[in-house]
Amino acid sequence: MKKLLMIGLLVITSQVFAISELENLLLKEAVAPEAKKTTKEYFIKRAADYKELSKKYDALAKGPQGGKATSEMQNEKKYKDLSKKALDEAAKYQAEADKL
Repeated sequence: MKKLLMIGLLVITSQVFAISELENLLLKEAVAPEAKKTTKEYFIKRAADYKELSKKYDALAKGPQGGKATSEMQNEKKYKDLSKKALDEAAKYQAEADKL
């Protein structure tokens, strides 16, 4: 189960953390009320996804992975950093949603 979770997280984190050009275009082109509503829903959903990802990283940082103490500390730091990045991304998406 842990291996499956790790593989899933690696796939998810392989994407670049940032609002993409396509999403910026979506923001720019959302001028009609219906388009703004749909865009806002999308950005709120993305923010929620990043918050959930952050929680998963926090859980991985707290739990033992079955390695040596030094590798455990390195993994804890790595997962805490990834959790912080995911929260930062969630805040960016939420800020963009709040602008609409």
